[in-house]
Amino acid sequence: MEENEKEQILKKNADENDPFRVRLRFSIMDWIKMITIGVTLVPVRVMCSFLSLVIAWILASIGLIGMDRSKPVTGWRKPLQKFVGFLGRTSMFCIGFHYVKQTGRQCSKDEAPVLVVAPHSSFFDALAIFCTGFPYFVNREENKSVPFVGKCIEFNQAIFVSREDPNSRHNTVEEISRRTQSKDPWSQFVIYPEGATSNRKAVLHFKPGGFIPGVTVQPVLLKYPNHHDTISWTWDQPHGVALCILYTVCQLHVYAEIEFLPPYTPSEEEKKNPQLFADNVRKVMADAAGVPLCDMSFEQAKAKYTKNKKEQ
Repeated sequence: MEENEKEQILKKNADENDPFRVRLRFSIMDWIKMITIGVTLVPVRVMCSFLSLVIAWILASIGLIGMDRSKPVTGWRKPLQKFVGFLGRTSMFCIGFHYVKQTGRQCSKDEAPVLVVAPHSSFFDALAIFCTGFPYFVNREENKSVPFVGKCIEFNQAIFVSREDPNSRHNTVEEISRRTQSKDPWSQFVIYPEGATSNRKAVLHFKPGGFIPGVTVQPVLLKYPNHHDTISWTWDQPHGVALCILYTVCQLHVYAEIEFLPPYTPSEEEKKNPQLFADNVRKVMADAAGVPLCDMSFEQAKAKYTKNKKEQ
């Protein structure tokens, strides 16, 4: 009996600390609140959020007319670009992200050309982009065709990567280096280097791509201090993306915190070894967040949890 109890305790602890596991346990009162909000507030929230997105799409489409995409936006396009980012923040405010606490100081582009955001747990993490001045990022080529959103991403001057083009990744790294090392007035570059999502109970393996330029980066911690973790969208959870969104928009308020850590300037050794640079920044972020490191990669997590689902 004692051995069985120990095994159960160990399994429970392992489950509780698993960075890819999410289990939501709503009380009857929680369900009553969510149903009430779903019937009354959610239709208004969705309509207002969509309206913000449509306006952003219109403005982004105007800004793209005749724009030289190889150069940073200037003149009247710059404040328009910032306003499109503000509308993105507005759309998230409409669906419940009313309170975003910011601590620390965001560096300028001259101080830290790259923002490193972690832990990465959801598509809702786009909030960090809207709250840090609408920095550009890497995105998939096919997302250009996404209705409304695609034009906004293009106007953001995101760097697009194509799976069909074998040279795309190399070209992407070169473009990142060109922009981050340039004296031209490019905005900051933001990366989510984990490449996979978790429940923020650990910091996952960092991919080295965004660290190859060897420039100073600013680590940025993203937290969601809510009673229920409706935000996370990861491997081991019974609810999918649709319920993740629905549960979140049915909360009265969704709280988020953005913590700017001191900038991290790489040593000469780290400039020559991007993975070492990435690993050291990752450790700094994990220590500041008070969570352990998890070395499991996206491919390993996918293989593990796909296998578990097949065996169940």
